[in-house]
Amino acid sequence: MNLLKFIFVKIPQKAFRECFYKIEYLYYDFFYIKPKQIGTPRATLTYFIKGETIEIAELFKKQFPDKIESKIKESDLVCEHIFDLLGSGPKKLSGEGEGYQDIDWHSDFKSGFKWNHKTFFRNIRFGDKEGVDVIVPWELSRFQHLIFLGQAYILNRDEKYAQEFVSQVGDWIRYNPIGFGVNWFSTMDVAIRAANWLVALEYFSGSSTITIEFLEKFYTSVYEHGAFIRYYLKTRPVRNNHYLANIAGLFFISIYCPFFKESKKWQSFAVKELEKEMLHQVYPDGCDFEASTSYHRLALEMFFYCDLLAKRNGTVFSFKYQQRLRKMFEFLLYSVKPNGRIPQIGDNDNGRFLVFCKRPVLEHKYLLSIAAVYYKDSEFNLSEFGFDEETFWVFGKEGVEIFQSLSLRKWPLASKAFADAGWYIVRHGNDYCFISCGPNGQDGRGGHAHNDKLSFELMLNGEDIIVDPGTYAYTSYPVQRNRFRSTEYHNAIKFNNYEQNEFCKKNIFSLPDLVKIEFADLRETDGEVTFEGEIRYAGITHKRIVMLDKFSKNWLFKDTVSCKDPLSRELIFHLSPYVTFENGCFLSKRTGGKIASINTEGYELENREYDYSPAYGKRTKAKVLSVNSGNCMESKTISTFIKLA
Repeated sequence: MNLLKFIFVKIPQKAFRECFYKIEYLYYDFFYIKPKQIGTPRATLTYFIKGETIEIAELFKKQFPDKIESKIKESDLVCEHIFDLLGSGPKKLSGEGEGYQDIDWHSDFKSGFKWNHKTFFRNIRFGDKEGVDVIVPWELSRFQHLIFLGQAYILNRDEKYAQEFVSQVGDWIRYNPIGFGVNWFSTMDVAIRAANWLVALEYFSGSSTITIEFLEKFYTSVYEHGAFIRYYLKTRPVRNNHYLANIAGLFFISIYCPFFKESKKWQSFAVKELEKEMLHQVYPDGCDFEASTSYHRLALEMFFYCDLLAKRNGTVFSFKYQQRLRKMFEFLLYSVKPNGRIPQIGDNDNGRFLVFCKRPVLEHKYLLSIAAVYYKDSEFNLSEFGFDEETFWVFGKEGVEIFQSLSLRKWPLASKAFADAGWYIVRHGNDYCFISCGPNGQDGRGGHAHNDKLSFELMLNGEDIIVDPGTYAYTSYPVQRNRFRSTEYHNAIKFNNYEQNEFCKKNIFSLPDLVKIEFADLRETDGEVTFEGEIRYAGITHKRIVMLDKFSKNWLFKDTVSCKDPLSRELIFHLSPYVTFENGCFLSKRTGGKIASINTEGYELENREYDYSPAYGKRTKAKVLSVNSGNCMESKTISTFIKLA
């Protein structure tokens, strides 16, 4: 029996700490790594070990001359322990003084609440104190900031960045013994942390600061991470992004650390499970099954980086895996807006797997640059986007050469239906509309879905006009959590206090799939694009038609509703925070100019404020328009016309 399994399963929790330290010497001898074996991964995700770092630095400066200063500043803030995570604003997380100061790894530094680092991970409690968010310490302990230190080291060879890397990892290991504290509660975060540690270490190849003594401590902890992941896989209540992160992290450990006794078994297991999860979690149309565009990005990153690492290791996933991975990129090709950002459909908690460049949370265009290089395919090379920094750090000089050899995409993107996910995209030039009319996902549990059936986002002439309000928070504010998931907080029709799907009072990560989608269809001709969908719930029928005239660029939103009982009906449009509404027109806050006019035939538009959340933990005020059609039972149609100025 593996010793870790014995420790966690056979020893009572109260005696865990005492027993762990008594047998610690035996535990380390159980998998001890000989110094000469350390630092010999089978494959790596970046090219720094293969290429001259001086050449890499010069090439970066040539490709991104305007980013050098910001890259160094970002890394210097990490050295000062100043972090801006999940809407916190810049916060210094250590004391003042000479030399390295320990970081507080166990606090929600937004609220000030601190978890006891001596608490056994299974006894950690959260979600019972309003305003306290357990995701904050988890996000910090993912260590996605370490890659920035490595990039700064590559660019200027300053050993302070390598020293900070060594100090932070050692600091975390010292105050987070295996199995204790808030940072061992979520296996997903254990896995993401391990992957980021391993990738970040690549950047410091050749640094005199990376000693054998440090590497022994480092790989000892990585082994603990791997063993913990293997025995605490997140498979219940449903296999979702958490389980995918578990196996992705285990796969990274198995490839980077061939000197562990279990690495071959871990790799074999991870490959098999990744194959299964690709077909389980991704629909045939290429969309992730969690009813969230942001979680689609997270899943895509994990599937892709595992595929890339496998190929560099001489391992190839199956044709079905490869085929569906490409379809995931193809969904982004059609769904990324002309401004490079994604519509907020379902939950958005800023989740990433590996981060090579800071960017707005909703900006997903970098994945198209990655796809263009990875597949050597001009179809992903859109004229409005160029070679992305993240692509550079992953593919290096070869990536630059491949991208430069590609022509631009020849044909403009057409409208596209992703029927399995129930996502429909109307686009023509810089006009764009994303309509959500699909299942709640996660095998019917709807953990990250919202009440957004027939809701949409609208962009006119490259500018966001009508948007989804976002997510804001999870367990820290359960009332707000449900508010942002509600029918009222989407661009739909609200009937009295009815929800499309009723919330589960005891589980804010559940949304039953009760809405019946009668049909949904997208049609395109030379002169027109039309979406048509119909849903039923609680004795209510709502049919919506969205029509774009390609020649005039005018839009029609036609809503026909009927109810079995007299109910009030409120048609709702949430405006972008960068747009205001005056005298029947949308005005740009940036320029003050008129964008378009809006007219709801036979009704007056009311104007009030709502909370818009562009990223997890952030809120800002914006305008919402609404039309109240009064109480009635008979079928009634509301036609909304939007015309460009």
